[in-house]
Amino acid sequence: MSTAPPPLAPIFRSDTQLQILGATYLEPDRHFAIAELVERSGRPQPTVAREVDRLVEAGLLETELRSGRRSVWANSTSPIFDELHSILLKTIGPKAVLERLFRGLRGIDRALIYGSWARRYHGEAGPLPQDVDLMVIGTGDLAEIRAGADQASRTLGRDVNVTMLSPDEWDNSQTGFVAHLKSQPVVELDVLQ
Repeated sequence: MSTAPPPLAPIFRSDTQLQILGATYLEPDRHFAIAELVERSGRPQPTVAREVDRLVEAGLLETELRSGRRSVWANSTSPIFDELHSILLKTIGPKAVLERLFRGLRGIDRALIYGSWARRYHGEAGPLPQDVDLMVIGTGDLAEIRAGADQASRTLGRDVNVTMLSPDEWDNSQTGFVAHLKSQPVVELDVLQ
């Protein structure tokens, strides 16, 4: 089954390829079972297995068969590992996923990623964050926003923790949390339509 090039990153052969590379390159220290890549990509197992074979042949992934289970991971020694990791982080990492899910929701004035993931996005060295901290500023429906965060958690394979503030709370708060947040690197999300 052939899939169209993905709209987020049309330089990739297919959305399946993009999802496999995204999973493996955004968690380069982790080994994935084919079943996990099937779940993440939402594609049939034969399609995922064929795409993995192509990526192994291209030198972008490594694979191993142990006890009848195939394990797949990013080839961190590939000469283009750093560049590909950076492209994937910007195209299907949390920023792109959250923008797609939250764009156009009523009552959201602003949304941003903060914390360790934002610091890594801006180049700070450190381990891959286990979760994503999302700040939503507005008067939107909290249940709808939490549902979007839950969907993002499933897509990204890591928790998305959402905090919501009204515009007044954001603009006028004297709390240490808001002051600290405003002094740290953040990743603004393009969610307004």
